[in-house]
Amino acid sequence: MNTSTSNTVAEAGPLLTVNAPSATPSASGLPSFIDAADFLEQSLAHPPELVQGLLHQGSKLAVGGGSKSFKTWNLLSLGIAVASGEPWLSLATVTGRVLFLNFEIQAPFLQERIRAIQEAAKISVPRGQMDITNLRGQATSYTELIPRVIKQAKGREYSLIIVDPIYKLYGADAAENDAASMANVLNALERLAFETGAAVAFAAHFSKGDQSRKESIDRISGSGVFARDPDSLLMFTKHEADDAFTVEATLRNFAPLPSFVVRWEHPMMRRDDSLDPSRLKRVVGRRKSHDPLELLKAVEDSSGNKPVSVSEWATAVGLARPTLIGYLPNMRSKGWIATIGEGNKARQHITLKGLQALEQACQK
Repeated sequence: MNTSTSNTVAEAGPLLTVNAPSATPSASGLPSFIDAADFLEQSLAHPPELVQGLLHQGSKLAVGGGSKSFKTWNLLSLGIAVASGEPWLSLATVTGRVLFLNFEIQAPFLQERIRAIQEAAKISVPRGQMDITNLRGQATSYTELIPRVIKQAKGREYSLIIVDPIYKLYGADAAENDAASMANVLNALERLAFETGAAVAFAAHFSKGDQSRKESIDRISGSGVFARDPDSLLMFTKHEADDAFTVEATLRNFAPLPSFVVRWEHPMMRRDDSLDPSRLKRVVGRRKSHDPLELLKAVEDSSGNKPVSVSEWATAVGLARPTLIGYLPNMRSKGWIATIGEGNKARQHITLKGLQALEQACQK
């Protein structure tokens, strides 16, 4: 393996504006109909496999992850691996030319990241195998940008085109939670793959909340189109171990890929088969703490002759009834409240000791 660290990034020239190309239509404007028997007699080769068991050329790959899951680092690592024919996450790759569309990272910092990955992986990408186009400050709608990328990419025989981040393509009219908008964006990426013959990879971020309680395909934020449209999905979900992520694949054209765990070892992910991929990190919500004296103050006008129900008390302090109930045993043990009646007829009222506790709190 070549361990030199020469500058291997080719700068792509300025993107040119052209109209979006269209597929060759039949007289009806659609591809010609074909009899199923004739179709089955055709000799059709599978597209080249770019990442073993995961991705073909001409397909779309979505890499999903939450915040701080190193999505750009992962995509850069994928591009460098394919450009040099080295494994990615211990999955074999086939050497191919790569184009990285960088919308977010300032050029000097992207340069540092590429050099760091090459050094850590002991890889030097050969000249002519990986092109970068730095588009920070030039992001625009996919309707303008994708045709320009297609124009410039045609004839360069790219095997993989990486778009990072995808939201920079939305423009003013596309909304992440709108299925029609996202379908149009992903259709544009499909056109990019179709016209260039390259696989197209992009990152998608997770929604908020405890991801361990969701199916992997449902973790991506926004429209469900993100989960249904790509040919391959690779989800990086936080593992219970520090700096570790469970990787789960959803694949259209491959046999199921067993889940595995990777660890973040700056500047790249490395597979760790010692960890159980099912041990996802669980987010345990903390119950908001409330000052019992503040809760007690809401019933300072109550008495044995004018008790209040727990529901009335909960409404007065803006809490759910079960939440308030959790504070009552402690108040009773301190003698701050007394209960009249039983069951559904039980009512609460403040005691003399409770009033004294409120008075002492006011004097502090």
